[in-house]
Amino acid sequence: MKRLVIASLLLIASAAQAKEVLPWIENDYKMAIARAKATDRPVFVEAWAPW
Repeated sequence: MKRLVIASLLLIASAAQAKEVLPWIENDYKMAIARAKATDRPVFVEAWAPW
């Protein structure tokens, strides 16, 4: 239990110090893929429908 508390506190502290914001690119798939390849990062695609 003590390890879990310590790990949680470290996670919260590191999240609080994070300076980078996730870039959201709307409606430009080609640019998102190009930027992801250039920075060697994955792409998250959110898709939904109102039905």
